[in-house]
Amino acid sequence: MTHNTNTNTTAMIAALAVLSTLSATASAATLAISTFDTGDEGWISQRGPTGSPYTVNWNPTGGVPTGHINYWDHTSYDYEFFSASSSFLGSGDFSQAAGNGGVSFDWGTDMGSASQMLQIAFTSTYLGSTVLWTETPATIGPGWTNYDFAFDSTASWMIEINGAPVVAATSADISGVLAVVNGMFITADTVDGMDGNCWLDNPMIYSVPAPGAFALLGLAGIAGTRRRRR
Repeated sequence: MTHNTNTNTTAMIAALAVLSTLSATASAATLAISTFDTGDEGWISQRGPTGSPYTVNWNPTGGVPTGHINYWDHTSYDYEFFSASSSFLGSGDFSQAAGNGGVSFDWGTDMGSASQMLQIAFTSTYLGSTVLWTETPATIGPGWTNYDFAFDSTASWMIEINGAPVVAATSADISGVLAVVNGMFITADTVDGMDGNCWLDNPMIYSVPAPGAFALLGLAGIAGTRRRRR
């Protein structure tokens, strides 16, 4: 009897250890990512979705932790954005991240002021021609800052549909846009009419599995342990 008890206890501990490992490694599912460790991965800079494309500079060192891209603003009175590559966007369906994930990246700039804003925007065929965007005060100065925007109301997403006035995006809007994304844009120029650098590394779209999924996995493991006890 003592032998069986010890065996069952060991099996249950092992099952819980597996659950803990899975929870730690799969707590965030990566839907798209560019690390820029070996090149620019097809990213460019441009003035909005239909603007002229500009080449970005790829740097093998100095990023987070190694390669990254940067854009030096060489156009007057234009705002440029880092534009995601087709390989990053893939099918354009990131709907599983709506309300349960977000977009993050490392970013830096050497030009601007406390009033400068960092923006990220998604273009989509949702309800026609749609732009979903949000912004936050940019950190100006040396070094990298990580930005993370949840795909829910906490990130204050705004939406413009077919040129109509900009309004606050609803959960349905966010989900609809993320299902048919055809562009992603991150600020590459913070000051209109002034030259400066912006750096970008590790842009990522991710989803977070519902806690219940891990709970069910844990119950399945424990149930299997109990069956072996009989």
